[in-house]
Amino acid sequence: MTGMFTDRGSAGAIGGYRERVYALVREALGAIGPIPEAIDVGAGEGWYAKRLVEEGVIGRCYAVEVVRRPRVFVEPILYDGRRLPLNDRSASLVYAVDVVHHAPDTWSLLDEIARVSARWILLKDHTYRSPAGWATLALLDEIGNRRFSIPSPRNYQANWSWLPRLESRGFVVRTMIHPAPCERGVLGALTNPLQFVAVFERRDAD
Repeated sequence: MTGMFTDRGSAGAIGGYRERVYALVREALGAIGPIPEAIDVGAGEGWYAKRLVEEGVIGRCYAVEVVRRPRVFVEPILYDGRRLPLNDRSASLVYAVDVVHHAPDTWSLLDEIARVSARWILLKDHTYRSPAGWATLALLDEIGNRRFSIPSPRNYQANWSWLPRLESRGFVVRTMIHPAPCERGVLGALTNPLQFVAVFERRDAD
């Protein structure tokens, strides 16, 4: 993986979409009980990390990024975009919100997330089943990210292909929200089937 970029830190993302995604993430994490320590991969300016700690969903949360934003809520741990600068099974939870599809090598990023998680993984991202679904995601990525100079290699998950990868690393799905109601109205009807929030648990967790 040569780099990782996210669309979470843009000013335009602070509105309704991000609030709705946060509500879904909080709902999914609330079902697994207290989380003493978490790592936010591709944290942007750390908005999710700050909010989750403030509201008591997570005890401590460390942000990891490849580039520090000019203004941050949580000071990030910077790394080269290849190997996360953390030991194996470093935290109870590792999560990534709208991040994995931005990675040039999604498989390497998923492997790193699995390596660092002691028990739980949460992913909020996309999946598609048809060329039309892929094209819709590519269009939304372009609209949402181009003005902020955030590139995307458009490595969206096809037909839930990430699930077997995480299963091969010892994780099983515990919660799946799909379609995820991230948008409303006509846009929601068209795009929510392309959105998901999933929680995975390590099979051999203590």
